[in-house]
Amino acid sequence: MLGKLLKYDLKWIYKVVGIFYILSFVFSVIGRALNEIENSLVFSITAKISFGIAISMMINSLVNCLMRLWSRFIKNLYKDESYLTHTLPVEKKDIYVSKVLTALITILTTTVVILVCLFICYYSEANMEVLKTVLELAASTYNTTVLNLLLLISIVIFLEIMFVLLIGYVAIILGYKSNQKKMVKTLIIAFALYMITQVLTLGVIFVFGLFNPNVMNLINTTDIVNIDAIKSVMYMGIGIYVIYIIFYYILGNLQLKKGVNVD
Repeated sequence: MLGKLLKYDLKWIYKVVGIFYILSFVFSVIGRALNEIENSLVFSITAKISFGIAISMMINSLVNCLMRLWSRFIKNLYKDESYLTHTLPVEKKDIYVSKVLTALITILTTTVVILVCLFICYYSEANMEVLKTVLELAASTYNTTVLNLLLLISIVIFLEIMFVLLIGYVAIILGYKSNQKKMVKTLIIAFALYMITQVLTLGVIFVFGLFNPNVMNLINTTDIVNIDAIKSVMYMGIGIYVIYIIFYYILGNLQLKKGVNVD
């Protein structure tokens, strides 16, 4: 049953987000093809316009992916499809797992599409050399390898997106327990949860800084700080966000098991 839930959730998300994937790819290819035509001002301008549209479609694919994930959650559990959903021979935890897995898959897919389209738009030996130089400089600054740096950046971005997404799920569950102004309360709860966790993160870093002067310098000075301190905070931040994600996953699951108020 979990497989069927996942199938329908993915189909619902990709039905619209897939259009942005296609548009991103098409305008990337058009822009790249036109950009290869030399000594033509018209084609050069058109290529730049195509690249701009492609970038816009890439951004829209990510934004719409997140928005549709939240919209699907509400529609499936509280709106038009709620009565069918809650009469299925499946536990609420499986419904929640399906939503989280759908988020993981669609966010990863969107990221891959964006990277492929950016490659189509801007790949050239010159650009690759510039990118390589920048990455090598950044990697040497942080005393690591380019691969490790890219992996670290990817993990941080992915965890941040999943963190925001799960806050949205928890806020929806809590907000829709009310009988009135459900969406308003959902937005307020989401904002409150996000701010609380950010303040808590700063608090953890501050406490850690009490035992590590280099880390404390990140907070109370604008001078150049120890690179090892920055790396320590980055690794600590990854650990903190993993804990947040696990916490909000468990919290959302527990709250959903308590029941829902369908419209």
